Amino acid sequence: ARCAEQSGGNLTARVTGLPWYEDEGRRLLHLGLGYSRQFRSDETGTSKSNPESRLTDDKLVDSGDFNTDGNDLLGLEAAVVHGPFSLQGEFMLQAVNGSGNPVLWGFYGSGSWFLTGEHRAYDTAKAVFTKVAPHKNFPPWKGGGWGAWEAGVRYAYVDLNDGDLSGGEERNLTAGLNWYLTEHYRFMFNYINVKVTDRGNPPAVKDGAEQTYAARFSYWF
Repeated sequence: ARCAEQSGGNLTARVTGLPWYEDEGRRLLHLGLGYSRQFRSDETGTSKSNPESRLTDDKLVDSGDFNTDGNDLLGLEAAVVHGPFSLQGEFMLQAVNGSGNPVLWGFYGSGSWFLTGEHRAYDTAKAVFTKVAPHKNFPPWKGGGWGAWEAGVRYAYVDLNDGDLSGGEERNLTAGLNWYLTEHYRFMFNYINVKVTDRGNPPAVKDGAEQTYAARFSYWF
C-alpha cells in the first residue's frame, strides 16, 4: 500500500525460525512472520503491483485511490532447501481501515533446481538467502568450469477486489534459468505469462493477458 501523504508512522516487526538446519545449510527449513501497522490520518492510499517485471511501469492491477486511517500488513513465509532442490512461498494480507474496510491479499510459490549440484546459500545472521558459490567458476579454459546453472518456476497471485475497491486479480506464471558465472556474477533469463481479470478501476480489464521475455545481469559485491 502507498499513501499520498506521509504523516504518521509505521510499526514493523519480523520474526523467523530455523527448525531444521543440517550440513552447513544444504538442508534447512525456514519459517517467518512479519507484521506492519501503518498509522495514518485521513489520507489517500493506493495498492498496485508490477507484473513480476520492471520492464514496464504499467500496473496491471491497481486499486485506485482510497481514503484510509491506516493499514495492517501481515506476511507469512516459508522455505525449504534439500540439496540442489528448494521450495519457497509467501502469503501477504493488507487490511485497510477505510473505504469499506477491504482486505486485499496475495501469495507466491516457487521452486528451483541446481542442475550442477549447488544449493541455495542461507545467511543465518540475517535470516535471508544470499549469494551462491559455484562448484567450478567460469571459464573452463582457465581451470574452472561452466559455473552454476539453476532452473526455476514461480506462480504468483494477487487479489485487489474487496469492499469498495475493484483493482483486479492477477495471476503470474514465471519460468526462469539462472547462470552463476562466479559467486559475484549472474545472468538471469525469464519468461512471464500474466493473466488479469475483473479489474473495474479505469482502465477496466475483464480478461487481459501479457507475456514478457526478460534477460538481466547482476553483480554482487
